[in-house]
Amino acid sequence: MHGANSVIPLVSVLATLAGLSAAWAEDSHTVDSDKRALAGAQALVGDWRGVGQPKRGSNQGAWTEESQWAWRFADGRAELVGSLKSDKYFDELRLQAGSKSGEFVLLTQGVQTAGATEKPSPQRFSGSRVDESLVFTSDEPGNDQPARISLRLVAGGDRLLTLYEKRVSPGAYARLAEVGSTRKGSSFANASVGGPECIVTGGLGTIVVEHNGKKYYVCCTGCRDLFREDPEGVLAEYRQRKAAEAAEKN
Repeated sequence: MHGANSVIPLVSVLATLAGLSAAWAEDSHTVDSDKRALAGAQALVGDWRGVGQPKRGSNQGAWTEESQWAWRFADGRAELVGSLKSDKYFDELRLQAGSKSGEFVLLTQGVQTAGATEKPSPQRFSGSRVDESLVFTSDEPGNDQPARISLRLVAGGDRLLTLYEKRVSPGAYARLAEVGSTRKGSSFANASVGGPECIVTGGLGTIVVEHNGKKYYVCCTGCRDLFREDPEGVLAEYRQRKAAEAAEKN
C-alpha cells in the first residue's frame, strides 16, 4: 500500500480532522457535525474503475469492478457511501463519523454468494487515520474474509487503493487482495483553487441543480437529492456557513 506516490486531500486534510471533529459533543451526531467530521474524505466522492488482485503483479484470480462514492443523508445523519459493482467481497461501504474525535466507522454489506437466499449480515469496522491511510478493523472478523480494510488516495487523487486483509492471529494480518481504482474522467481539483463549490459539503461542485431560476452546484447524487428535497433549507445553511467563514476572516 505504501509507496512514493503523492497523496491528496484524503491524507492531507485528515491530519486536521481531530480539530474539526472536536466541535461536536461526543456521542451526539447531526448532519452538520457528520459533514465536518468526514470533510477530509470528500476526495473519495466520484466514479471509479478498478482492478482487484489477490497477488500484486499477477492476474491470477483478478477481477474488474466499478464503484461510486457519494454522500447520503438520512435519519439526521450524513455519511459517505461507496456502492461497489462486481467487487469480490462487498456491495457497499458506508463511512461514518465515530463517537469520538478522530474515530470513524465503516459499515460493510457483503456480496451475496451464489445459491444463498439472503445477503450476509452487515459488518462493522472501527477505524482511524494511520500514516497516509484510513485503516479499519472488523469488530467480529470472519474466516478468510476481510478483517482489516485500508483506503488510500495517491497520484494526485486519481488513484484509490483499497487493501483487504484477513486476520491470521491477534494483531497480525495477511493480504487477501488489493483493488487499484482510477477515477473516471478528469482529475478532481479542490474547490478552493477556483472550481465551483458544492453548496452542501463545500467540496468541488460537478453537478448542476436549479431552484427559483438560479443554478447551483453539488458534488454528488446524494447532495443533489438532499437539495431537491429541501432547497430552501440547504441554501439557508449554505448562507450561514459562508457568513461564518467571512466573520472568521474579519
